[in-house]
Amino acid sequence: MRARTARFVGVSAAVAAGAALLLPGTASAIPGPNGTKEVVAAVGSDTIADVTSAVFAAANSSTANIDPDNYVNVPPVLAPGASFTVPGDGFNGGTTYNVSNPPPNGSSAGKTALANAAAAGDASVDLARSSSPRSASDPATFQYYGFAKDGVSWAASSTGAGAGVTLTLAQLRGIYSGTITNWNQVGGTSTPITVYLPQTGSGTLSFFTTTVLGFDPTTKPVTIKRFQENEANTILAGDQATAIAPYSVAQWVAQGNGVVNDKRAGFFEGTLTGAGSDGAPVSGTAPNFAPAFADSFTGARTVYYVLDTRSKSYGAALNAVGFDADGPSPLCDGSLAATLSQYGFKPLQADATGVTCTLS
Repeated sequence: MRARTARFVGVSAAVAAGAALLLPGTASAIPGPNGTKEVVAAVGSDTIADVTSAVFAAANSSTANIDPDNYVNVPPVLAPGASFTVPGDGFNGGTTYNVSNPPPNGSSAGKTALANAAAAGDASVDLARSSSPRSASDPATFQYYGFAKDGVSWAASSTGAGAGVTLTLAQLRGIYSGTITNWNQVGGTSTPITVYLPQTGSGTLSFFTTTVLGFDPTTKPVTIKRFQENEANTILAGDQATAIAPYSVAQWVAQGNGVVNDKRAGFFEGTLTGAGSDGAPVSGTAPNFAPAFADSFTGARTVYYVLDTRSKSYGAALNAVGFDADGPSPLCDGSLAATLSQYGFKPLQADATGVTCTLS
């Protein structure tokens, strides 16, 4: 599997080129410098991994970051034989991820790593990237800072058996339940459909099966294959022409605009009718693709940064991605709206106090 760190290289270059445009020089109101240089490490969701690199680059270069704290975004996947090291600080000696200690891959794995680190007091993980909301199994010390809207629809090869197809929600559910097995049943060519889902532990997987489909396809009479979420090039080459797979709108847009490495392998983001938004989920052309789904779309979801109030670097994490009674971080006061849009997300509307994040 290809390294996600390679994708981060492009992100860093893009951020460096436009950092002055992404982050005004306003100081964050919360909770402010404490005189301690801290490392804040984020793990988890693939969907928001790339935009997190941009958010962290802005935090690291902010005039308000005078300690200075070091915000480190851990990729969800490493290339075979590769490693990624989070430097140490006064709370932790540092962590190296490699084949023997792979990084948490997906929302569930990220949140588990955050909870374990907070409970142990080892400060190895300070923030979890999540494309899924709070669950009943989360510790009460978790805080979810929703910061943008993403959409999840289906995707297929633009030159394959499903090229040009539009699916109804009922048809999509039929494909994933095993009652629709051939692309010609939904307007494509006479070719069996190869059904893919993201890796286990993925927030996109959980959202797609629970909210969009409303059932777990692994309990149905259909053969399921797995791919790394939002990376169509990890679908087996022999399956790409016949495959169907869920895909984040934000990731498809960011990859299509060239903000990050293109992993789409020629897949298009499919229109899903009868799901509260009958138009195409994406509008425009490269390099100006934009999300076009309605907020009422069944596939619309909020994405989150998860903090744990027990974490030793909780305050430093809050400075970058949250808000409290004293005010919002740059992410939560609208300063990074252009950055979110660049990466294919729909920024949240500000509330009456000007806060553009939600807390749950």
